[in-house]
Amino acid sequence: MIARLRGRVVSAHPACVVEVGGVGFEVAIPEKDRETLSPMEGEVVFHTHMVVREDRMSLFGFLHRVDRDLFLKLIEVSGVGPKVGLAVLSNHPAARVAGAIKSGDTVFLSKIPGIGKKTAERIAMELKDKLDAFDTPAERKAPKIAVREEVLLALTSLGMTRGAAESALDRMEWNADETPNVEDVVRRALRYASGG
Repeated sequence: MIARLRGRVVSAHPACVVEVGGVGFEVAIPEKDRETLSPMEGEVVFHTHMVVREDRMSLFGFLHRVDRDLFLKLIEVSGVGPKVGLAVLSNHPAARVAGAIKSGDTVFLSKIPGIGKKTAERIAMELKDKLDAFDTPAERKAPKIAVREEVLLALTSLGMTRGAAESALDRMEWNADETPNVEDVVRRALRYASGG
């Protein structure tokens, strides 16, 4: 099985193709990761999972290992296939999804494309006690969560997609012991989004 792929992104749209040693691998990735990619000179590392079916092999990749790890948990749930698991992580960071599952927030989960009310309830029921590894400081700091939501609102009002805004925030360093200033975080997030 291919668990990690390191190479140059040849194409991000409509399919992500990663060239490794002269071979192009097509990798199914979350939309939030696709929005941060562009054909580039440098190499990118994807944390991957290969799904083998009778008629084809598919490679699913994630820029963040925690997304891949949650994806593996999701596809263990009956009725949740790889495509649905990918959809769950396409616009939200793993910590947000894990937090919703652990708190039983089926309303949030059922709004994700491909997940109805019954599937959302099944995911929450089967995984709520299996996600301790996804407990992050961001989940436990209410002020920080409030600031994050304000920053996301500000960034989307400036024209960024929510996925791109969340991806920029995920890559930033956050001090969990301080309540960050919204304006400062917005400025830093814009720099991260532009690659600066």
